[in-house]
Amino acid sequence: MVLITGMFWVGDGSLYTKVYYALFAAPALLGLVLAPQQIKPILHEPVLLSFLALSAWLLISMGWTQAEDGFSSLAKRPLYVFMLFAGCALIALKSESLLMKTLRIGAGLGALAALINVVWFLQHAAPGERLIGSGALRNPLLTSHVLGFLCTYWVAAWLSRSERHDWLPILMTLPLLAALLATGSRTPLMGLALTSAWMLLLSGKRAMVLVGALLVGAGTVYLAFPEILLQRGTSYRPELWSDAVRQAGEHLWLGAGYESKFEFNIPEIGYLLHDPHNVELAVLLELGLIGLGLWAVMYAFALLRCLRLRAKPQFQIASALLIYGLCAGLTEGGNYLSRPNESWFLIWIPLALLCALSIRHRQSQA
Repeated sequence: MVLITGMFWVGDGSLYTKVYYALFAAPALLGLVLAPQQIKPILHEPVLLSFLALSAWLLISMGWTQAEDGFSSLAKRPLYVFMLFAGCALIALKSESLLMKTLRIGAGLGALAALINVVWFLQHAAPGERLIGSGALRNPLLTSHVLGFLCTYWVAAWLSRSERHDWLPILMTLPLLAALLATGSRTPLMGLALTSAWMLLLSGKRAMVLVGALLVGAGTVYLAFPEILLQRGTSYRPELWSDAVRQAGEHLWLGAGYESKFEFNIPEIGYLLHDPHNVELAVLLELGLIGLGLWAVMYAFALLRCLRLRAKPQFQIASALLIYGLCAGLTEGGNYLSRPNESWFLIWIPLALLCALSIRHRQSQA
């Protein structure tokens, strides 16, 4: 619950990370120590095995990285993510409904936080200002990662018909969507559109209604506030990605090493950038084609699992969150493996949720 909602109310990112260690990572480790028999089903999950392979290659790449942080500090980061996988799996093995109810309540509290932030923003924001939000939220782009995750949950809950009342997901989506628009970020809007297209495979006619509503909404926004969609153009993404691909070619197979620093020079901007604004390009730059291949295998296993179990509402929700994060990561989220922060809402929380549900399903079928 704190992991899902804490960004809105924990004072800063450092405290948010420490709270995760205390309330999730440490109990997950203790759970594995007290119930070692649970390790076996967890390690039978292909997505998790792919992550462990990716982590092993990441640690190997530390042999040639130019990272500023020491090995011991960086080597802990895969462990933090593994504890997320393990903790979610332990909860699901105990009670899958508890895991999904906690996610639902957290998403509801997130919608309330979004409403409070939007009201405050409308009362105090200067003209042209973009919503950042309260708590540990730092800038509009990162804030949109959290809001987009929560908004996608409620959209998926409505599409999967997993809610008792159809009106509740719609009611919860409205403040989150308003907050997303207030951030001025277009990435979550693209992610939601592509996620809706994906959900056509899973929920049929109801997803067609959503796609139609999104088209109408996009047209309305374009007519009423065209600057939201057009003012910043492509934000120099094509030029940035072209330079990132060029630099990746210099160490194509092995990469420059985890947490290596890069500089991207886009003459039109006038200053250097350090983030490729694309998760897969960040993986390619640091871990090379080998690392990107392992990354692709991890997502391939996850998506195949979603498709095989697409009739189950909980997998429809997990797959929507997974697709949203994958699509949003195409234009944002270069920091793919970090301490707990906003990027986890695009990558690791959706993957951990899917793994937990998959492990639970496999155990129930055994």
